[in-house]
Amino acid sequence: MSKIRVAIVFGGYSSEYKVSLKSAHNVIENLDKDKYEPYFIGITENGKWFRYFGDIDKIKSDEWQGESCKPVVLSPDRKGGGFMQFEHDGEFTHLGVDVIFPVIHGRTGEDGALQGLFELSGIPYVGCGILASAIGMDKDLCHRTVSTIGVKTTPYVVADGKENPKTIMERAAKLKYPLFIKPACAGSSIGVSEVKDESEFAAAIELAAKYGEKIKIEEKVVGIECGCSIMGTGDNIKIGEVDEIVLEYGFLNTHLQANPEKGSVNSSLRIPASFPPEVRQKIKETGAAIYKVMECRGLARIDMFLTEGNEIYLNEVNTLPGFTTYSRFPLMMEGAGIPIKEQLDFLIQDALTR
Repeated sequence: MSKIRVAIVFGGYSSEYKVSLKSAHNVIENLDKDKYEPYFIGITENGKWFRYFGDIDKIKSDEWQGESCKPVVLSPDRKGGGFMQFEHDGEFTHLGVDVIFPVIHGRTGEDGALQGLFELSGIPYVGCGILASAIGMDKDLCHRTVSTIGVKTTPYVVADGKENPKTIMERAAKLKYPLFIKPACAGSSIGVSEVKDESEFAAAIELAAKYGEKIKIEEKVVGIECGCSIMGTGDNIKIGEVDEIVLEYGFLNTHLQANPEKGSVNSSLRIPASFPPEVRQKIKETGAAIYKVMECRGLARIDMFLTEGNEIYLNEVNTLPGFTTYSRFPLMMEGAGIPIKEQLDFLIQDALTR
């Protein structure tokens, strides 16, 4: 039997470009090559699309652009479309694929934009659809959606980054310090600041505004960060083991650190979490309820906080979570006895059977 052709799309016009490269490398390395034929589709930081033919280690080190590339575009034509690979003589080659596996995090990759292009092309793809992706990317809309099923969210306000910080501070005066100020539509802790008092407010707004106009200012939840990974569609879902972030200081910012592959400087991951079994089960049930109300499919990582009184608060929903060697999604699934090769197989088959 012929192999299933998988276009692995990585990179992207996003602040999380380099995280995507690490995720893609790990996905490619663990893909079952006896069953799947991978095509590497890289998007540069300025939005150019290429098919890459070279050593996959150069993807991880961000040395993939160059002679081993040919320009490609994805056609929205549902009949005879697919990828068009442009040759050196000006002609193009049709590159047919059976399924697309996007491994792009952040804006333009995880927010429904790319998913819309995939929908137009008619090619099956791994992960959430347009609606869930768009809502999940916007932390304000996500919290408003999830609150409809009674899941707690920390008090917050939103602001336009172009506003005067003093005006924003006045609107946020009802919130209690410490605060977290972050871009509403970004991830990997990029642009996030923990603000202890008014003296730090303006600088935090300025930083967040670099990564998106919409800014979220929220009260800090006093509790333990935890979460669960979910993959599948409808009733055919698998839930990973619950994890627990053990912080020494600060907040979880692993992707911003110099060598996260060698371990975080301020946190460690505990899988399974140290909570009692009934609390872990409650976290899983809450995650599954969020997954359902968001109309997620394919995969998502639901990040939450657990307070001392065992109350659960939503942090955020990641509809294309990291797949690096140290990322929480694959590690939680491995904690539930599902190795990464099986995770990738399940996700691709889920996309093909929808």
